[in-house]
Amino acid sequence: MIGFAAAGRDPGAHGEDAERFDVTRATRREHLSFGHGVHYCLGAPLARLEAEIALQALFARFPEMRLAVEPGALRPTESFISNGPREVPVLLGPPADG
Repeated sequence: MIGFAAAGRDPGAHGEDAERFDVTRATRREHLSFGHGVHYCLGAPLARLEAEIALQALFARFPEMRLAVEPGALRPTESFISNGPREVPVLLGPPADG
């Protein structure tokens, strides 16, 4: 069984900041979120497009959105399957005009 939480964390493959979330990372398409090889998710391009559109709309609507806690206060998910925070509390701030 693969420990998915370890995927994408190799500094030799992803740079010294491999632990940091960075959607602009040069190796961003080498992750295993959508599988690999013949088992690669057919819906991956649609999922990426949906995420891009949704996140752009969210950040455009709430340009002052920020974390509600200090980054060090984010609790990790206790799982061997994922390596993200348990939750990401945010303060939206006022909506943009329009």
